[in-house]
Amino acid sequence: MRILCETDDVNTRPATEQELLQRAQEGDMEAFAQLFETQRKLVFAIAYRLGGANDCDDVVMETFLKAWKALPGFRRQASLRTWLARIASHCALDFRRGDQRRKARFAEPEIDDRGVDSIGKLADPNSQGPAEQAISQDTMQVIEKAMQKLTEPQRATLVLREVDGLSYHEVAAATGVTIGTVMSRLFYAKRRMRKLLQEFFNDR
Repeated sequence: MRILCETDDVNTRPATEQELLQRAQEGDMEAFAQLFETQRKLVFAIAYRLGGANDCDDVVMETFLKAWKALPGFRRQASLRTWLARIASHCALDFRRGDQRRKARFAEPEIDDRGVDSIGKLADPNSQGPAEQAISQDTMQVIEKAMQKLTEPQRATLVLREVDGLSYHEVAAATGVTIGTVMSRLFYAKRRMRKLLQEFFNDR
């Protein structure tokens, strides 16, 4: 991956990600800012879904600051994307554990003929399509309440895998557990969500 440094002239070779990372680890915050920008959308998505709409900007900033402080100890055993995802997840969950009430916002899931949601198709909160615009408030509240009934590890794993699209390896690295634990958490999180949402739609 090649990233153009703002300080480079048009005639010079753009810096690679590894070169920027090396400069950042030597104390160049501008180089780190350029690297962070390449993963900002992922960090924002994690912050939005795990920390809630009200605090996502604060979570992104906290992730930037914590990553910058931890950068000298980054040994590159995981990708920069995975490393930042892990920090963002921890920051978001720290915000959730605070005194203020925080909610994760999700679009209405697809429902099959039995009322079971397609949990793997949770929508991007930035989407402005007709389906998202037409979501009823009561359905949104049910989805939010269902998500709150998951354990924090289950909720984080579900979001990272099914919403943000990280691989099992990346989710494992981001949450600090084994791939087997990731799969177990996903299994129980999906089963719990399906049960809660099916009960709601069957009662409608």
